[in-house]
Amino acid sequence: MLELGELARNALLGLKRIFFDRIFERSFWTWRKHPAIIIPTMLGSALQVILQSIVTLVVMTLLTSWALSGTLSRVLVTYGNSGLLGVFQDPAVSLTIVPVFVVMLVALVLIAIVGAGYVYSSEYGIYVEAWSKDSVPVKSVLENGSRRWRAMAWTLFLSNLITWGPAVIGYALIIASAASVNSATGVIALLTALSVFQPLLFASLILSVFTVYSYPVVVVDGVSGLRAIRQSFRVASHNLGITLTYSLVRIIFQGLLLLVVFFAGTIGLPLTSLITVILSFLLTPILHLTKTMIYYYAGPSVPEMPFELSSPIWPDVLRRLPRAAWVKIKTGLAEGFRFVTGPRNLPFHILSTLAFALGIYSGYYVSVNGVAGFFLSSGYQPGHGNSLLANLPVPALPVLGIDIFLNNWLVSIATALSGLGFGAPSFVTIMFNGFILGVLLAPQLSPSLTMFLAAILPHGIIEIPSFVLSGSVGIRLGYAAWKARFRRGPENSEYLSKTLRLAVYVVVGLAPLFFIAGLIEADITPFIMRMFGWIF
Repeated sequence: MLELGELARNALLGLKRIFFDRIFERSFWTWRKHPAIIIPTMLGSALQVILQSIVTLVVMTLLTSWALSGTLSRVLVTYGNSGLLGVFQDPAVSLTIVPVFVVMLVALVLIAIVGAGYVYSSEYGIYVEAWSKDSVPVKSVLENGSRRWRAMAWTLFLSNLITWGPAVIGYALIIASAASVNSATGVIALLTALSVFQPLLFASLILSVFTVYSYPVVVVDGVSGLRAIRQSFRVASHNLGITLTYSLVRIIFQGLLLLVVFFAGTIGLPLTSLITVILSFLLTPILHLTKTMIYYYAGPSVPEMPFELSSPIWPDVLRRLPRAAWVKIKTGLAEGFRFVTGPRNLPFHILSTLAFALGIYSGYYVSVNGVAGFFLSSGYQPGHGNSLLANLPVPALPVLGIDIFLNNWLVSIATALSGLGFGAPSFVTIMFNGFILGVLLAPQLSPSLTMFLAAILPHGIIEIPSFVLSGSVGIRLGYAAWKARFRRGPENSEYLSKTLRLAVYVVVGLAPLFFIAGLIEADITPFIMRMFGWIF
């Protein structure tokens, strides 16, 4: 019995010791040292824009084709009365819209899986590289993304299927039973589905703790699919304490941010975009880097990370980080000026401007041929501004301006970097922004051109060129991606890396312009609108 106890004691003491605080602190300083590790998070936002561009292109194409055939008004009336299901049931429309929607959904799923595989391969690969290197160039983002995207995409698909499959099944049962809730049997079925959903959701949450290392496994160990998921289960179960610590810290951070948004909203302060920026640029990279290194140091052949004294985090966040950000913004302004004035970039500027003009024309056309009438029948009142501006207290208007600035800036970042999809997403996104303006420009929705310009020009004179510029650099990025893909060679690969770096700096340099435009939109534009007859 003594020998068995000694063996057990030795086995226990031989377990790998991993310290969360050491890894988390070093993850912060790694993030501070290597700004390039933020780029994959930006690419995640760009992937969302790529997916949205597919939907917006389909919507714009369908609306335009219905307007050309003279059926747009009838389709919109059907949609207003019976919803999207009624449109699908219309025999004259379903022959066109059903195949289009099927192709769109298939494209969305495939691009979401493949794109996420690229983004996560880039993200977790650059984390491992940044942890041990003195310098991480922008080209590492592209190299890591290309290296394991297939393995990461397959692992992502299986991991999410296994983790969230139970919750999805429970939710599907609720939706299915809710369709027949008018009968007593339907009510019983709904209550049963609700009671089943709770344990299924709990099972998914438990599974999410054990599959948390699935993505780092692909990069660190080079395995994928079910092998990666099994490895994640093994490491999580053998290091359950630190895994739960990581999960709890992540929940606390995100919970605190949600509470800030909630309580700020109760007093009229919109902070959603600010929280999004903190999550995207600060917390998500640091937490994912921490998770990756927890898995890395759990390996039996990896020595324990030595204890190192470092500077406190909070003084750096409050004092040095803003100064470092301003240095990057100034560099971005210089890069942006050279990009705007460079003669070789003129074709990209023309294409982006053309996309915006084409969107305005298309939006105006569909608006006067049915969309404007649909908005009016839905309660839209021409000449009435956003009631949010009237209800907000005056001290909250600058906060609203900052929220608008951050939202528009994030959209410009995603628009530019989505150009990796061979430029098409950037073109479509800029066109859609013009499309929205074109819809509102219709005489039925704008009492006069003067009133329309009063609502757009004060901030739009800065905001619109900034958006068009982000589309322009996105189209150039798409051209570089096309050259690197179809004309393989070190020269074109280097051109793609340089263009990605340029795109990042250009959109960073756009931050002051969007900041000024956001403050004008919140504080000055409503005042000018009232001068020209708008009612709030």
